[in-house]
Amino acid sequence: MRVLYRDELVLAVDKPAGVLTIPGRGEEAGEALSHQVRAIAKDALPVHRLDRDTSGVVLFALTRQAHRALNQAFESRRAEKTYLALVRGDLARPTRCELALLEGRRGTMRVGDAGNARAQPARTDVEPLDRFGHATWCACRPLTGRTHQVRVHHASLGHPLLVDPRYGESPPVRRCELHAGAANPDAVALARTPLHAAALRLPHPSKRGFLQVEAPLPEDLAICLDLLRAARREAAISSARAPASSRPP
Repeated sequence: MRVLYRDELVLAVDKPAGVLTIPGRGEEAGEALSHQVRAIAKDALPVHRLDRDTSGVVLFALTRQAHRALNQAFESRRAEKTYLALVRGDLARPTRCELALLEGRRGTMRVGDAGNARAQPARTDVEPLDRFGHATWCACRPLTGRTHQVRVHHASLGHPLLVDPRYGESPPVRRCELHAGAANPDAVALARTPLHAAALRLPHPSKRGFLQVEAPLPEDLAICLDLLRAARREAAISSARAPASSRPP
């Protein structure tokens, strides 16, 4: 756990992948982020959650008044969230997904049927940042905060996260799948959902301006991008060296 920001009202930390935000039960048990935070701020209250395998910014309030103010900012959609995601396929242009979501079995979500009164409105704006043909690095800005919203919306667009046991494919991604010429080709490069809460901006609970917090890219996602970019560079070099008659039209 890395502290990203702290003042008398707010504590922002960088949640590692594989850690629950708050304690779970049964197989979801384990030391949660909230336990680690309370070791340094005993009255800290979580304002929101991230999925277990999602990394990035999580806010904790240090007073009950701050907790109410921050919760209100999330509920009124004044919290601007930016996620980074590595998805399957070539997402060529910015996309807006406004499919309503409905709770399914065992904590899963699905796209709601047309006219279903229980379906919750949801909107995610997606921008491709780097394209690799078989994968795309995206910035995702959910304007609503539904459970698994980014994951379900990407799957519905035909671009599920590169690893997603619930809404896509679950096998870990090996290094050679990202770059055929990589060292240690059979080593696992990615074993979790590649989703990172990179930035959060919202009104400060003191009512004096805005709070903006950013979390650096975790090592596993940085390595995946390095491998994909290396593969693209090598492909470009090979194409440039090939005789003109052998190049694709």
